[in-house]
Amino acid sequence: MKRKSTKRDASRKTKPSKPHPDFPLYSHASGRWAKKVRGKLHYFGKWLDDPKGKTALELWLEQKDDLLAGRQPRTKREGLSVVDLCNLFLHAKKARIATGELAEATWKQYHLTCQRLASVFGQRLALLHNSDRGRVFVWSRF
Repeated sequence: MKRKSTKRDASRKTKPSKPHPDFPLYSHASGRWAKKVRGKLHYFGKWLDDPKGKTALELWLEQKDDLLAGRQPRTKREGLSVVDLCNLFLHAKKARIATGELAEATWKQYHLTCQRLASVFGQRLALLHNSDRGRVFVWSRF
Protein backbone atom coordinates (compact mmCIF):
# COMPACT_ATOMS: atom_id res chain seq x y z
CA MET A 1 0.00 0.00 0.00
CA LYS A 2 1.30 3.43 -0.91
CA ARG A 3 1.95 5.83 1.94
CA LYS A 4 0.28 9.22 1.70
CA SER A 5 2.48 12.27 1.86
CA THR A 6 1.55 14.68 4.60
CA LYS A 7 2.33 18.30 5.18
CA ARG A 8 4.58 17.29 8.09
CA ASP A 9 6.68 15.02 5.87
CA ALA A 10 7.18 17.81 3.33
CA SER A 11 8.29 20.33 5.94
CA ARG A 12 10.62 17.96 7.83
CA LYS A 13 14.27 18.88 7.37
CA THR A 14 17.14 16.48 7.66
CA LYS A 15 19.14 16.75 10.85
CA PRO A 16 22.53 18.40 10.39
CA SER A 17 25.63 16.48 11.30
CA LYS A 18 28.14 17.85 13.79
CA PRO A 19 30.05 20.84 12.35
CA HIS A 20 33.32 19.17 13.39
CA PRO A 21 34.17 15.86 15.13
CA ASP A 22 34.86 17.33 18.58
CA PHE A 23 31.67 19.46 18.62
CA PRO A 24 30.13 18.84 22.08
CA LEU A 25 26.45 19.08 21.05
CA TYR A 26 24.29 16.90 18.83
CA SER A 27 21.22 17.63 16.71
CA HIS A 28 18.19 16.32 18.59
CA ALA A 29 15.07 15.03 16.81
CA SER A 30 13.11 17.96 18.32
CA GLY A 31 15.02 20.31 16.02
CA ARG A 32 17.35 21.67 18.70
CA TRP A 33 21.02 21.35 19.57
CA ALA A 34 21.26 19.22 22.72
CA LYS A 35 23.67 17.78 25.27
CA LYS A 36 23.04 15.22 27.98
CA VAL A 37 24.62 16.30 31.25
CA ARG A 38 24.32 14.32 34.47
CA GLY A 39 21.54 12.21 32.94
CA LYS A 40 19.39 15.15 31.85
CA LEU A 41 18.97 16.67 28.38
CA HIS A 42 19.73 20.35 27.95
CA TYR A 43 18.88 22.31 24.80
CA PHE A 44 20.83 25.15 23.21
CA GLY A 45 18.70 26.57 20.41
CA LYS A 46 17.14 25.40 17.16
CA TRP A 47 19.44 23.96 14.53
CA LEU A 48 17.24 25.37 11.74
CA ASP A 49 18.18 28.87 12.95
CA ASP A 50 21.79 27.91 13.67
CA PRO A 51 22.88 25.10 11.29
CA LYS A 52 26.59 25.47 12.12
CA GLY A 53 25.88 25.48 15.88
CA LYS A 54 27.88 28.65 16.57
CA THR A 55 25.28 30.29 18.83
CA ALA A 56 24.48 26.97 20.49
CA LEU A 57 28.17 26.37 21.22
CA GLU A 58 28.50 29.84 22.79
CA LEU A 59 25.51 29.13 25.03
CA TRP A 60 26.96 25.72 25.99
CA LEU A 61 30.30 27.25 26.91
CA GLU A 62 28.53 29.92 28.97
CA GLN A 63 26.45 27.37 30.92
CA LYS A 64 28.87 24.43 30.93
CA ASP A 65 30.47 24.97 34.36
CA ASP A 66 27.13 25.29 36.14
CA LEU A 67 25.59 22.30 34.36
CA LEU A 68 28.55 20.03 35.03
CA ALA A 69 28.48 21.06 38.70
CA GLY A 70 24.78 20.16 38.90
CA ARG A 71 23.61 23.77 39.34
CA GLN A 72 20.91 25.72 37.54
CA PRO A 73 22.72 27.81 34.88
CA ARG A 74 23.19 31.43 35.83
CA THR A 75 21.41 34.00 33.77
CA LYS A 76 23.03 37.18 32.57
CA ARG A 77 21.82 40.06 34.70
CA GLU A 78 22.86 43.57 35.44
CA GLY A 79 24.27 44.27 38.86
CA LEU A 80 27.38 44.25 40.96
CA SER A 81 29.98 41.56 40.64
CA VAL A 82 32.05 40.35 43.58
CA VAL A 83 35.07 42.27 42.31
CA ASP A 84 33.02 45.46 41.80
CA LEU A 85 31.56 45.18 45.29
CA CYS A 86 35.02 44.72 46.83
CA ASN A 87 36.40 47.71 44.93
CA LEU A 88 33.55 49.95 46.06
CA PHE A 89 34.06 48.83 49.64
CA LEU A 90 37.83 49.39 49.54
CA HIS A 91 37.51 52.86 48.00
CA ALA A 92 35.00 53.90 50.66
CA LYS A 93 37.32 52.66 53.42
CA LYS A 94 40.35 54.33 51.80
CA ALA A 95 38.56 57.69 52.12
CA ARG A 96 38.24 57.07 55.89
CA ILE A 97 42.02 56.69 56.19
CA ALA A 98 42.46 60.25 54.93
CA THR A 99 40.11 61.57 57.62
CA GLY A 100 41.77 59.52 60.37
CA GLU A 101 38.69 57.35 61.02
CA LEU A 102 40.47 54.17 59.93
CA ALA A 103 44.00 52.87 60.44
CA GLU A 104 46.11 51.80 57.46
CA ALA A 105 46.61 48.35 59.03
CA THR A 106 42.82 47.82 59.15
CA TRP A 107 42.51 48.76 55.48
CA LYS A 108 45.23 46.24 54.61
CA GLN A 109 43.23 43.53 56.40
CA TYR A 110 40.12 44.56 54.43
CA HIS A 111 42.18 44.34 51.23
CA LEU A 112 43.38 40.82 52.10
CA THR A 113 39.80 39.77 52.82
CA CYS A 114 38.66 41.08 49.44
CA GLN A 115 41.48 39.21 47.73
CA ARG A 116 40.35 36.02 49.46
CA LEU A 117 36.77 36.62 48.32
CA ALA A 118 37.98 37.07 44.75
CA SER A 119 39.98 33.84 44.97
CA VAL A 120 36.97 31.89 46.26
CA PHE A 121 34.57 33.22 43.62
CA GLY A 122 37.16 33.60 40.88
CA GLN A 123 38.25 36.65 38.96
CA ARG A 124 35.21 36.46 36.71
CA LEU A 125 32.80 39.34 36.71
CA ALA A 126 29.76 37.39 37.82
CA LEU A 127 27.00 37.97 40.28
CA LEU A 128 26.75 35.97 43.46
CA HIS A 129 24.51 32.97 43.03
CA ASN A 130 22.52 31.14 45.72
CA SER A 131 24.62 28.02 45.16
CA ASP A 132 27.75 29.99 46.21
CA ARG A 133 26.56 30.29 49.83
CA GLY A 134 28.23 27.06 50.90
CA ARG A 135 31.54 28.17 49.48
CA VAL A 136 31.40 31.38 51.53
CA PHE A 137 30.60 29.43 54.68
CA VAL A 138 33.45 26.99 54.14
CA TRP A 139 35.87 29.83 53.37
CA SER A 140 34.77 31.92 56.37
CA ARG A 141 35.64 29.10 58.79
CA PHE A 142 39.38 29.47 58.09
